[in-house]
Order: sequence, then structure tokens, then C-alpha cells
Amino acid sequence: MRWLRRLWPRTLFGQLLLIMVSGTLVIQLMSSSIWFDVRFAQVLEAPVRLMAARSAPLIAQADCHTENLQVPAHYQLRCAESEPAQPEDQRRGRRRVELLLQQALKYELGHAQAVRLLKVQLTDERGQPIVWRSLFGLRTAQAHIQFAVPLPDGHWLSIDGQELQGWSGESAWVLISDYLLRVYALRIVAVLLVCLIAVRLCLRPLRRLADAARGLGSNLAQPPLALDGPEEVRQAALAFNAMQQRLIAMVNDKAYFLAAVSHDLRTPLTRMRLRLERLPDDEQRERLRQNITQMDNMVGQVLDYLRAGEQQNLQLVDLDRLVARLCADLASSAEPLPVQGKGGSLRVDALLLQRCLQNLVVNALRYARQVSVTLETAITGVYIHIDDRGPGIAPGLLATITDPFVRGEGSRNQASGGYGLGLSIAQRIASSHGGELLLHNREGGGLRVSVLLPR
Repeated sequence: MRWLRRLWPRTLFGQLLLIMVSGTLVIQLMSSSIWFDVRFAQVLEAPVRLMAARSAPLIAQADCHTENLQVPAHYQLRCAESEPAQPEDQRRGRRRVELLLQQALKYELGHAQAVRLLKVQLTDERGQPIVWRSLFGLRTAQAHIQFAVPLPDGHWLSIDGQELQGWSGESAWVLISDYLLRVYALRIVAVLLVCLIAVRLCLRPLRRLADAARGLGSNLAQPPLALDGPEEVRQAALAFNAMQQRLIAMVNDKAYFLAAVSHDLRTPLTRMRLRLERLPDDEQRERLRQNITQMDNMVGQVLDYLRAGEQQNLQLVDLDRLVARLCADLASSAEPLPVQGKGGSLRVDALLLQRCLQNLVVNALRYARQVSVTLETAITGVYIHIDDRGPGIAPGLLATITDPFVRGEGSRNQASGGYGLGLSIAQRIASSHGGELLLHNREGGGLRVSVLLPR
């Protein structure tokens, strides 16, 4: 079943084409039996008519007591006192040959003549019966026909004769190729054209829906989809437009929430700082000041996380200058932060990208040593690698370390500060640019954090 799944096309056009072509082939193979049946009758038509023409004088002059009849070559005459036994083979093809023989004898004799078809067979030159192969001219076939007619004196005259086939004697491969070309190949080409037209007509609105869905990430306020096409597509477009409106409402609620938090939560914190100055106990005042500072930092990081997914100002930015300037600001004598490689220019939000890289570099400086930055260009985009030699991250945490409020205490310094939002912010910024954040432990100890920015 697995190899069948691999062969199953992934596109709607491929699936529709496979279904229609397979169905056409199955139907054609089933109907080919009818075609062969008709061809078999055509092979026998000329021999039957020719045999009727040669047998008519014999029937008109026949007398079981006469021995001077001129019998054609390959013909034999026999007289019987009773009606011959009816053959057991009553297939439709045999009945067709019998009716054709009756019609031909009626034309030759000028009156209706009863006929009992005793045997009809196609044989090769060696007398071996052949049926389907004779239709393609593999060998020159001979029609071997035996029938009996009643005589006026009550006897039955049996005529057994052979005539050459009445169909083409061309090469088998010529006939087969002609049949396959005209019956199968032309139908498959017609099905292919029908599929192309059907898929273009039906998939055009679906492709427009897919393009709108892709563009929704960069332009939430894009025009709504037109409600046209088939009923199912119109329903999908209607649902997409409703989803777009809900997303716009959610973004507006988020902006309102950010403004409310910035004002309503930080304003009480500011008043608390002012009242702290009136406390007589210096120890209690210092503890409360630290708690307020911690709350203010937590609020700031949460707001940074919520804003990280927004692209506010995309512009062409020189990544080499941006990274060099950032590393120069954060470098020290202990950690010079060397920069290697070239990244070129990309359309990014410079402030968001700088915040992303700053979080990653500061994180590396806080927990590790020998921090370096490398820019690497690839087909998929530009990689910005931040390497360090530190404790790394436990393998079990690599999959969830970028989730909000998840900290790597098991592998990083347990006494460090932070709220588990630094890597989450960096990941949201990378995702907002269509990229991703990659983390893996280095051989020999340490961590490599890579930011992929697509071109």
C-alpha cells in the first residue's frame, strides 16, 4: 500500500487525470469485447456470402441419387435421411452467421431457404482453429463452415466448405498499432485536454483563494475575495472573508490590549515607585523597588513578545552592516564577537531584526563564552549563525525551548534572570519575516542558533 501512496499524485490535476484515464481504459477494455465480436462477424461475412453463392446451384440441382454434380474445390456434399442434430453451441456470433447465410441463400435462390448451421470455425493453413489472432492477420485464416438444407424429397443436404477470410491480411503490428492509436491514444489525449480545461476552470478560483491565504500574512487588510465560481468555491471564499474580518478584529483587540497594558499597568507601577521614597525602612524600600523593577521588566518583555510578530517597516537593509554594528556595540575585551561571512541585502524590518539578533547574542554572552557570528548565503535565503562554547541545551528541551515562558534551567545557569521569552521573541520575529529559528548543540560543547531569512 505504501508504494501505491507514493504513486498517487499530489496535485488535483494529477489525481483527476489519473482517475479519468484509468476509467477510460477500463471502459474501453470492457467495450473492446464488443468490437472483437463485431470484427469476428466481419471476418466471416465475405466467406459466408461467397459460400452461399457457390452453394446455391448445388442446392437447386441437388438430388441424393445424382452423382454428376460439379462440386467446387474445398467443398464436400453429403446426404442424410433425417434432420441433423442441432449443435450445442448457440452463441450470439453463431446465430449472426446463420442469419447471414439464410439471407445470402435467399438472394441467390430467389426464395427463402431453411438452413441449419452445423459448424463455423476459423482455422489456419494447418487446420488449427484460431479466433482472436486471425483478427490481426497473424496468419491467413480460412473460414470452415458446414450447414444443412432440406431437400424436396425429404433428405437433408449437408455442405461442408472452406473459404479464405474476408478481412485484412495486413501485418499484425500495423493493425494493432492502428487500433491502439485511434482507439486508446486519441481517447487519452482527449481526456487530457478535457482535464486541462476542467482543472483550469475549476481550480482558478481555488488558486486565487490560495494566493489570498498566502498574502494574508503580509497584508491583513488586502481586499476580500470575489464571490464567484462554483458553489463550493463561493462558500470557501465567503468563509475566508469572514476569517479575514475576524483576524482584523483580533489584531485590533491586540493593539487595544497593548495600549491598555502599557498605560493602565505601568502607571500604577510609577506611582508605587514614588510612594516608595516615603518609606522610612531602607531595607523594605529596596526590596519593594526590586519587585517593582522585576514586574516592569516582565511587562516589557511580554509587550515585546506581542509586538514581535508584527512587521512594521519593511525596507532593504544591509545585513552585514547591521550585524557588524550590533556586535561592535555588544563586544568587550573578554568577548570581541568576531563576524565572518557576507549576507548581502534583504527586505526586513531593521528594528525587529536587530531586537531578534540582540536577544540571541546577549543570551549567548550571558550563558557561554567564545561567541561568534557568521553570515552564510544559501539558495533558500541567508543564515545568521550565533555560535558559542557553553553548556548548550538538553536534547529533550530543544523542541520546546522557543515556547513562551520555557527556560532551559537544566542546561543553562539556574541562577540567571529572564522569563523565558527571549528565544520566543526571536522566533516570532523570524517567523514574521517568513523565516525560522534553528537551534542545535555543537560538537565539543556549545550551541548554534541560526536565523534563516528567506530572499
